[in-house]
Amino acid sequence: MAAAMAGGRLYASNSEFWNKKDPSEWSSQEIETLTTKSPWAKEVAASAPAEYGRRQGGGQGPAGAPPTGSPRMGGPLGIPGIGGGGGMGGPRGGGGGQRYPVESFKGTIRWESARPILDAMKSKVPDALANHYVISVNGIPLSGRYQRSEDEDSDLDRLKGVTFLEPRGKRDLQPGIVQQQASSSTSVLFGFSKEMLTLSADDKEVLFTTTFGHLNLKARFVLKDMLYRGTLAV
Repeated sequence: MAAAMAGGRLYASNSEFWNKKDPSEWSSQEIETLTTKSPWAKEVAASAPAEYGRRQGGGQGPAGAPPTGSPRMGGPLGIPGIGGGGGMGGPRGGGGGQRYPVESFKGTIRWESARPILDAMKSKVPDALANHYVISVNGIPLSGRYQRSEDEDSDLDRLKGVTFLEPRGKRDLQPGIVQQQASSSTSVLFGFSKEMLTLSADDKEVLFTTTFGHLNLKARFVLKDMLYRGTLAV
C-alpha cells in the first residue's frame, strides 16, 4: 500500500555546527540542514495508489480493504536498519487488472521540542504542548491524498490512535495531543507527555510511527546523536 523511509546518519561529526557555533552564527543553509536533515529531522518519502478504495471498471478492486504494512504490523517499509524494500506500485484491481496511478509525497518528520530546532526556527513550543515531547510531520497531506479531507478535525483525533513513540526496550507511548500547526496547513504536531515517558541517551533510539490516510510513516531518532551542548535535546 505505502512505503515511507527516514533514518540513517546522513551527516558527519565534523559538520555538527550546532555544537560548534552560536545559533546567531548559523547560516541559512545550516539552519535548513538542521531542520530537514539532522539528528532531529528526518526526510520521508511515501507513495500509495491514487485510486485505492474505488472500484474500477466494474471490477471488485480493494475497496474497503485495510492498508497493509501498518506501522504496528510491519510491512514494505524502506527504512535503513528496520527492514523492507522501497516504494511499491499500486495494486491491481479486478476485471482487466488495471494498475492504479500512484501518488507520491515527500516531507519531514522533526523533533520540534528539541532546543536546537527551537533555536534554529526562533520559535517556542505552543503552550498547550508544554512538558511534552513534540514531533511534527511536515509536507504530507493529513488525509494521505492531494485532496483536502472533508473533516480534518476528525482526522486529527483519529491520529491519536495510530501514532506511537517507541523507545527501544520500553513501553511505547501514544500522543495525548494532536494539532495542526498554526503557521502551516501541512504540518501536524504530536505531543507525548514527558511525565509518562522519560528519555535519556541510554535509551539509544526512539521510533516514531503514524499513518496519514493510507500512508505509513516512520522515523528513527538515534538519541546519542541528539546531544546539544553536551545535553540530550528532545
